[in-house]
Amino acid sequence: MERQANNHPVPLIPFRVSVARAETLSPHFKRIVFQGPDLKIFADAGYDERIKILLPLPEGSVLPPSFFEATPEDPLAWYQKWRTLPAESRNPMRTYTVRKVRPESEQIDVDFVIHDHAGPAGAFAEAAKPGDQAIIIGPNAQAGGPVAGMDFHPGQSRHLLLVGDETAVPAIAAIMDSLIRDHWQGDGVAVIEVPAEEDRLPLPELEGIRVIWTTCDESGHGHALIEAMRNLLEDLPIHSPTAVADESSKEFTEVDIDKELLWETADATQADASIRADDLYAWIAGEAATVRELRRMLVRDRGMDRRNVSFMGYWRQGRSEMS
Repeated sequence: MERQANNHPVPLIPFRVSVARAETLSPHFKRIVFQGPDLKIFADAGYDERIKILLPLPEGSVLPPSFFEATPEDPLAWYQKWRTLPAESRNPMRTYTVRKVRPESEQIDVDFVIHDHAGPAGAFAEAAKPGDQAIIIGPNAQAGGPVAGMDFHPGQSRHLLLVGDETAVPAIAAIMDSLIRDHWQGDGVAVIEVPAEEDRLPLPELEGIRVIWTTCDESGHGHALIEAMRNLLEDLPIHSPTAVADESSKEFTEVDIDKELLWETADATQADASIRADDLYAWIAGEAATVRELRRMLVRDRGMDRRNVSFMGYWRQGRSEMS
């Protein structure tokens, strides 16, 4: 497992881990605590930090460390090799949010959503037991510099809107934890849809942020979340569009979520320069069709500056992430 080549640390590296324990949080949430000695150099940036998890094959095997040899010039060379592996020997890879990192105890928590007819990740989480192996692809603390895989960039904003379905709950919780850690002060609202009442997990108590829970109803996934947002829309502190925001709204284009990924975010430098303290910043993640509708609502219909919103289609109903 190469963390460094020619004395230049590689920013993303594989962490060979095993399951320390599995905790059922609710009917549709399960927390897997991974452990491994390499996690002491995992770069814990907090907020909505994402990782890739390579799951074990049915017989329990994972790729050997030598598979991930890398150089600073091509740190992800292994990814192309992984893509060309035969399906039967290619470990499924999925994207997850880091819920909590404990480098001192060499552990990392990842919360999985469990649905009926679970795919490889859900099946792994349901059956997970101590000792099960996996590979986490994540940031190397020894590399220094900005950490990749983060899209929560509120700039100077003191007014937050966090919106998501069950797949966004771990990220929303981690964002709130990080805001508390960083002594953020302001106000805002988190609007969340979950499959069942029992899935309303305890969230960090962040002063100034109220939480609105909704439950998926017979109208289908995302309907309750969209309705909750419609009811909230008039109360949001969206300022009258500036000339720049007006132009941003005019540039609104639809995203074909069946052909391309709905993922529209600003980087930290752009956000720090453009998002002011009195601007509303919105972070919206979940099923792509729902996120698309919320994007229309805020940017097209209300003229919200696109630079002040992060839209992320975490998944598409009826489709799985590339395995």
